[in-house]
Amino acid sequence: MGAWQRLNPQLFRYFLAVARDGSLSAAGQRLNCVPSNVSARLRQLEQQLDTRLFLRQGQRLRLTPAGERLLPHAEHLEQLCQVAWRSVQEDIWSGDLRLGSMETTAAVRLPELLAAFHQQAPRVNLQLSTGPSRRLVEGVLAGELDAGLIGGPFEHPLLDCQPIWQEELMLVLPPMQDVASLEVRPQTLLGFPEGCHYRERLERWVVSRGLQVAARQSYGSIDAIFAGIAAGMGIGLLPRSLLESHSRLHLVQYRAIAPELGATTTLLARRHDAAEHPPLALLLELMRAENPLNG
Repeated sequence: MGAWQRLNPQLFRYFLAVARDGSLSAAGQRLNCVPSNVSARLRQLEQQLDTRLFLRQGQRLRLTPAGERLLPHAEHLEQLCQVAWRSVQEDIWSGDLRLGSMETTAAVRLPELLAAFHQQAPRVNLQLSTGPSRRLVEGVLAGELDAGLIGGPFEHPLLDCQPIWQEELMLVLPPMQDVASLEVRPQTLLGFPEGCHYRERLERWVVSRGLQVAARQSYGSIDAIFAGIAAGMGIGLLPRSLLESHSRLHLVQYRAIAPELGATTTLLARRHDAAEHPPLALLLELMRAENPLNG
């Protein structure tokens, strides 16, 4: 038996995790194991290859020249394993995935994520619908949606709600208005339709400041809210992640509010009793890999 035949392919998972994360602890979190286990598997691989793959540089590990040469082959092996696995699991990577999302989450968080999902599960028919959190919860409970990305915190006895992204809500004002002037006259509140988690936060903020409300205007699009605020029609509450990526940011101004109202979490809500759904499990895995709030 040649020396290469004694190689354990499973060890390359640990090699790739350390190469990508740069540390044993981060690789352990990625692989859901303790750092000492990662270190032991790396030593085993180095013994089988009879060469050193990493050098310690402070708190980081960097690849040796041998490790650099090994990296593309390990990545290729990973891809081959994924293809082989999908080839025998073809039936579960088809059908429909009905996902609901808040409008802001769909605009900022989902584009690249769904592109990555499509690369790994191109035969899944993804149906994305947007709406306020309350409507999304109703859709999940009724079985019309497989899962919904909603604003939290939120609890329901029939739902499993897992944290995905942390958001910071900002008060959005017309360009020439300051917060102190809001007390001078009643304000118009601009936001998404009733049932929107962010709109509810804005209502609570207005009450906490003792402000008077002149009117409430509901819009179905982010651009309409931006345009209304920029035109001086009223104020709104939107996530910082959206504001900082929006092309019309220069037309408005924004201010932080107290964390008890400004800090919010985007949750993935699904029924406890829902049948196993491999495409949804894959999507959740991609979400966690992008921003692992929940392990």
